[in-house]
Order: sequence, then C-alpha cells, then structure tokens
Amino acid sequence: MDTNSTPMEVESRALRTLEWDKLRTFLAIEAETAPGKELCLSLMPVAEQAIAEILLDETREALAVIEARSGWSLESLPDLKETLERLKAGAVLAPQDLNDARKTMVHARQVRKSLALLSAESFPRLVSYFPRLHSLDEAINAIAEAIDDEARVKDEASPHLANLKRELRRLDANIKEELTRIIHSPTKSKALQEPIFTQRNGRYVLPVNASQRHVIQGIVHDSSASGMTVYVEPMVVVELANKARIKEAEVEHEIARIVARLTDTVSKRRSELQSSYDALIELDVIFARARIATKYNGTRPELTPNLTFEIEEARHPLLVLQRSPEVVVPNGIALGGDKRTLVITGPNTGGKTVLLKLVGLIALMVRAGLLIPAKSGSKAAFFARVFADIGDEQSLEQSLSTFSSHMTNIVEIIERAGEGTLVLLDEIGAGTDPKEGAAIARAVLEFLNSRGAVTVSTTHFGQLKTLAYNVDGFVNGSLEFDDATLSPTYRLKLGTPGSSKGITIARRLGLKEDVVASSLKHLDQDSRDIDATVDRLEAALNEAINKKEGLEAEARVLDDLKRQYEKKIEELDREREAALKEQFGLLESEIAAAREKVRQITCDLQREPSLAKAQAAQKQIADLLKDLGWLSSTRSGATAFQVGDTVKVVSLNQVGTVEAVPEEAREGATQPYVVRAGAMKIKVQASDLSKLTEPGKSKRRSGARSPSAGYGKRQEPVAFFLRTDGNTLDLRGERVDAGLARLERFLDEAVLSGVSPLMIIHGHGTGAMKEAVRGFLAGSPYANSYRPGEVHEGGDGVTIVDV
Repeated sequence: MDTNSTPMEVESRALRTLEWDKLRTFLAIEAETAPGKELCLSLMPVAEQAIAEILLDETREALAVIEARSGWSLESLPDLKETLERLKAGAVLAPQDLNDARKTMVHARQVRKSLALLSAESFPRLVSYFPRLHSLDEAINAIAEAIDDEARVKDEASPHLANLKRELRRLDANIKEELTRIIHSPTKSKALQEPIFTQRNGRYVLPVNASQRHVIQGIVHDSSASGMTVYVEPMVVVELANKARIKEAEVEHEIARIVARLTDTVSKRRSELQSSYDALIELDVIFARARIATKYNGTRPELTPNLTFEIEEARHPLLVLQRSPEVVVPNGIALGGDKRTLVITGPNTGGKTVLLKLVGLIALMVRAGLLIPAKSGSKAAFFARVFADIGDEQSLEQSLSTFSSHMTNIVEIIERAGEGTLVLLDEIGAGTDPKEGAAIARAVLEFLNSRGAVTVSTTHFGQLKTLAYNVDGFVNGSLEFDDATLSPTYRLKLGTPGSSKGITIARRLGLKEDVVASSLKHLDQDSRDIDATVDRLEAALNEAINKKEGLEAEARVLDDLKRQYEKKIEELDREREAALKEQFGLLESEIAAAREKVRQITCDLQREPSLAKAQAAQKQIADLLKDLGWLSSTRSGATAFQVGDTVKVVSLNQVGTVEAVPEEAREGATQPYVVRAGAMKIKVQASDLSKLTEPGKSKRRSGARSPSAGYGKRQEPVAFFLRTDGNTLDLRGERVDAGLARLERFLDEAVLSGVSPLMIIHGHGTGAMKEAVRGFLAGSPYANSYRPGEVHEGGDGVTIVDV
C-alpha cells in the first residue's frame, strides 16, 4: 500500500471528489477573456489565510461595483501573450499585433479611469490595481494614426506612402484604360472571347480566342482547360504593369518601415504594456468570481481565528448553479473549537453526502477567494488543507468505491491530518463486517479528534451515535426525514442523532407486518435502545423547536408593539414641541406688545409728568400685568405691609412710606395701600409694592458705596423714571464747584423728604461736570447706587440716583 503521497496529492484527490473542476468550469463561463477563462479553469485554493483574505476582499469589492452597475467590459480584450513574447524576442510585429496592443492599451486606459473614480477607503483592493495600469496615449495615437480597425496600414500613415499609393492608383487606372481601349477597338475586339479583362498571376490580361492569338500582341499567362481561350497581357500594358510592380514593392517597403517604427514605439513601453495586460486579466478573474457569486447569492464570510465556522442558510453551490437557489434547501452548520467532530446520521437519500460536499466546497471556496452561498454574517474557518474520502452510490458523480480504496484514502488522511485541517469522511467503515466497520470508524474518528482536526463524517452505525455523549469534542447531527411522506427534508439538525429508518420505510412501502415484526426481533437490544433514545431525543428536540418558534413569534409581536409605541412617543414629542413653539411665539408677541405699551406710557409721562398721570400709568401697568397673567404668578406671595414700612412702588420705580393699610389686608383683601412718595400720596395694590427695610431701620450707610452698588449697575429693572420738579436737578451751565454745592443741598432735601430716585442733569459738554457729579456720588453716604440714564431718559447726559 502506497502511503508516500504528499499532502498536496491527498488534497488533489479531495478536490476531484468535491467536484472542484465542475465549479471552476462554471467560473470560467463568467470570465470575458480567453486568458481569464484559462486562469479560472486552473484556479486553486491558496494555503495562506492572509492571501485568502485579500482574494475575498477583491471579490466583495467587485461585486459591489457590479451591483452599482459601474463596472467595465473586457469582452473585446485580445489575447496578447504571443505578441508580448514576440516583443520580448525583438521581432517586428505584424499590423494585427500592433492593433491588438493598441486595443489592450485602450482597455487599460478605460479601466484606469474607472478605478480612479472609486473610493480608496471603500475599494482598497481594486484601487491597488491602479498603478499597474498605464496610460500609453502616445503609443495608442501612433498606432491609431497608422493602422485601421481591420489591421491595414492606412495610406496616410506617412507622406511617402501616400504618394506611392497615388502613383500606384494612377498606373492601375492607365492599365485599365488601355485594356478598355482594346476591348472597344473595332479590329481587336473581334479576337476576344469576351469583352472583359481579368487577372492572372497578378497581371491584367484579356481572354483571346486561341485561333486569333496573332491579332493581339502580348504575353500569354494562362489558358482555359479546353485550350480555346488564352489569357494575354497586351504589350501596351506590360510596361505599365512593370512600373506598377515596382511601385507595389516600394509600398511594401514603406509599410515595413512604418510597422518597424511602430514596433519600436511599443517595444519601448513593453514592460508597461505587460503590467497593464496582466492587471486586466487578473481583474477579469476577480470580476468572474464576483459574477458567479451573483448566481448563487454569495456573501463574504468572516474568517475566524480559531478554526470554527458558523454558516447560516448554506446551499450547495453546484446545485444552485445547475438549478436555482429557491429549490435547494439551505442548512446551518456550526462546528469547531471544543466541538470539532460532527457525526451525521440519518436515512439513505437524506442528503448526507451532499451536505458533506457542501462543507468541503465552502472551505475550498474561501481559500480561492470565492464568496460562499450562505447568509450574510456567516463565519468560516480557514483550513490550510482539506482531505476527503467521499464516493458511493449517493455521490453527485455516481461513483462507487470499495472498502479497500476507502481505507487507502483514510490511511493517507490520518497520516497528514492535524490541527488546521478539515477531514470529510462519507460512510466511514462501510463495506465490511458492521461490527468491525463500526470499531474502525470509531477509532479513526477518535484519533482525528485527538489530533485537533475538524472532522465531518456520515455513518449508519448506531454505535457512533453515542460518541457525542461519552467523548469530548464530538457532536451529533442528523438529516430530517418526514415519516408521513417517506421523503427527506434535507435539513440538518445539530445535537441529535438520526436513525436509518430502514424498517419504517419498509413498513410504509407495504412490507408484510409479520415480516416487519420479525425484522424488529432480529435487531439486537443495543440497536433497539439506541433507536428508542434517538426517537425520544427527536421528540424532545421538536418540542423545543416548537416552543422556540412560539417564543420568537411572541418576541416579534412585542418588537412590533415596541416600535409602534416608540413611533407614537416620537409623534407626541413632535406635537408637544410644536405646541410649545406656538405658545412661545404667542408669549413673545404679548411681551413685545407689553414692552411697547410700557414704552409709550413712559414717553407720555416724560413729556407731561403729573400725579394724576402717574396714578393712571400705574393702573394701566397693573391692568397690563393682570392681562398677561403675571400678577397671580409673580406676586401671589406678596406679604402684608405695616404703617411706616419703606417700600418701592414697582410699576413707578418710586420709593415711599406706607401711611394707611386696608382693614382686610391680613386676609389678602384687594383694597389698596396708601403710600407717600415725596409730596404725593398714591393708592397702590400690595402686588405692586416691594418692602425695602424693616420698620425703624434706616437704609442709609456710612462711608463709600459697597462694590455691589457700583457705577452702572441696577438693583432692579426700571420701567420708567417719573420726572418732577422735586426729583430733578439741572446743573447745565453751572461751574463745577457751584454745581457740587447745589447737588449736596439737593441730596439733603431728597433724603429728608423721602424722594427717590433722583435725576441729575449735567449734559455732555466737556464732561467735567459729569465726572465731578459721579465722583461726588461715589463718595456720598446718601447715594445707594447711581447709573447713566436710559436713552428715553436722556442717556449719558443725566445720572439717575437711588437714595
């Protein structure tokens, strides 16, 4: 027995078993160029994961380009291998070779432009081909100007060639003219067999009756089969024809010179042409891999680092390509890590071998850069080697293997298998005594499991079904079988072994019941126990699946409700936001109108100050606040005042003393308080009053003002200043000393009379009086605070003082 095969040879047999050639044939159909088809037919899985990652990325990017309908076509790209070889050998190219080179350069230029439009971030693998594609515009233009699309040298390829062509056409016309003259000659035309001229051996001749050969002098170039006609070149055209031959030679020489010049032009860019051509062929293969992926809905799997794979909704690629994705049953496969040996059991015709080949093909496709026919998000392991022993009446090729050939393969596999390899074994141990076969199968599987190989095996041996419960690393799997229809469902169930269903199928097919009963008696007790256990496990699994499906349905309903509630909340939030915006808009409009009203009241009082108007203004502002709803919200907590309290009338910004309190004030009555502000007595609601000090305590402070009462700062916003003779001092036109003396007397009188605030009019002028007044106020014990006037009060030409 030969066990000296290399790992590559062992894997090559696996490739044949898994029908890798058939998949490559489908791939080659998608290539657009002859060299690309050759590469597809020779496609082999790589042995390094880093390279496989690059190939998969290339295919995924090409698929995205195809789906975006922004790719390119290489269908008309010529096969340039021989042309490049002739260039390398220094040979002169033929016009057809030059035309092929030009077409290749044009394709390279077009693809280069297309790659330039791709984002390097989104398409890094495809964009990496950009530097290998060269713009050879000079060579393209030179060839296009000299050679037409039919690979003929143009007359305009050079001025000399154009002249030669004109001379040649002139000589040709002269020859035809002389021949036409003879044809129409009254004497010589009678010697002609037909009034036409033709060519023999590249010379123009006339068909002359042999009996009248002497009538037309010339050279005989041919004769008819009967000898009745001879083809004569008249002497009058011989000289012209000789000149034409000379011109033709000169034309050929000039064409050879032009072709040699163009060959030299291309030869100088041979390395760039070779690079562009190779890149185009590689891109053709990449896009072939992407195009075939569109046929079986291929996706790019994530390659796991720990030799595990989780393939969802995987379909056999060859079955999909031969039929359609809809008729091929998908399967989910999870294996690797601690669970690396899968034992699949189930009835014949259940699809076990097809599933086995599916696992192997996916492993090979990953290594060859082919997207896998599985659901997006699937994870695949990278196996450096894939070994397989598959071949029975159930295989796709309908091949048949003996026990010896099976064992030969298995011997070689266990010699080569280890960590990082995938082993596929179909009906392991079959073909010999069942007990011995089962023992060999168990020993082989346990050995491969101990070596760290990931193994998938199919079997009918009941003894192997219990390995998953007794040996670490083993997992059971089964292909479903519908007992009602006696047909397989081809769906894989992980974690549960299956039974062969032989007796069940025989009974449903009509086998006599006594024969069935006898068959059951002949089964040994272990087989019956195993089958009973399998049946219980299948029932439990089906129940769990039904519960899972029910929970998933409930979860979907809850998700729908959650989405509906979230949508409703979003709608309510939007409605609330819109309502708030509308309310804020209305509020801003009301505030703006109120400000305008206050401004008008202030301007009226400034123009014509009087007690009556001040009281009317106070009532107007109170009504305005009430209309806006501010009285209840901002003054609802107003406290009761006592006689003698120092208060401020907020709406008038006047300081005064409470002289009379309404009887029901403590019960929150709405009767007004009587407040003296200077010489005026005003009736004011409690909501418009603000207490300044406790009774009996003076608000005067000795020394300079505190920093908190600094210049330009206001303790409360002032709606307007009510200007009267008693609260205003005009110092305009005064000298500084005299003005300060008047200011001091004015402050004394204001403090004694309880008038506040005060207005000092000093104007702008040189600014001396303004600085002197404000300097005096900064050091005065009477001034609590002071500020420049508002624009409507007189601006910086006045100073408002609180005392």
